[in-house]
Amino acid sequence: MIRLQDSILIQRPAAEVYSLISDLEGHQNLLPGYIESRIIEQIRGGCVLQRKAVIHGKLRNWKSLVHFEPDRALHFEQLEGPLKGMQVHWKLNPVREQTWLEIIHSVHVRPWWKRWWMERVVAKPAIEQTARLVLKAIQQAAEQKVALS
Repeated sequence: MIRLQDSILIQRPAAEVYSLISDLEGHQNLLPGYIESRIIEQIRGGCVLQRKAVIHGKLRNWKSLVHFEPDRALHFEQLEGPLKGMQVHWKLNPVREQTWLEIIHSVHVRPWWKRWWMERVVAKPAIEQTARLVLKAIQQAAEQKVALS
């Protein structure tokens, strides 16, 4: 299994950051490369989300099961798509009027004989780069919202 973590400090309170990121259908306007983020089913404590994004020049489609932890975290599990089974956690850690937003990816690559190559050469660099872009986009949107007010 590969586990990747990245984080960014956002100059806004956790409740405001959570409000921004928990608007799942707004992700297509928030996150770089996303062209669809649509709730297709409501479930207890969460939903199933259909997504489309251009990632590293390729159109990707996937569905995620999303669970909400109000003002603290969003938890995603990819139900289908190129990284089926991947777990992604967006955790908010308040620090006074600021928020550390952390993204944690956990992914298993199968079959076993492809694992090392996929995890280290293909999946790891792509996931790390995407996570950094997502964090930066969320930071800019949260902090710009205040500047425009």
